[in-house]
Amino acid sequence: MAKLYEADISAAALEMFQSALLRYMASLDFDHLSIGGRLGRRSVHEFKRGEEIVSLTSSHFGESEVRIAVHSQTVDVEKLVLDVLTEGVADFMEPFCKGITDRNAGRVLDSLIVDLRDAFEKVSQITDEAPWP
Repeated sequence: MAKLYEADISAAALEMFQSALLRYMASLDFDHLSIGGRLGRRSVHEFKRGEEIVSLTSSHFGESEVRIAVHSQTVDVEKLVLDVLTEGVADFMEPFCKGITDRNAGRVLDSLIVDLRDAFEKVSQITDEAPWP
């Protein structure tokens, strides 16, 4: 089980990932606490549900690059990140589908959204005590 996930991403990707993570963790009934976050400095988001704690730390480097770290002692963060990414991309695409007039293209986009949402199982328990199948 992965306790730490790290990646170097763009500042734009950080905004999209944070938004997706906030929605995802809220759907799992995690409380959210944001710590820090001054422009160009390190920021931390902490999510807590009972004894489960997940944190997202981001540090800017370069002109538009950010190093992120998702950490937890009880949650498999790699699996969490995978599902957050696919759910987030599906959430991003969904409103654009409403404006598509080509029915075939609309069906393709709808299918892609379903595939993204089904790519990784949405978890209700993501701790050591109840690992994913």
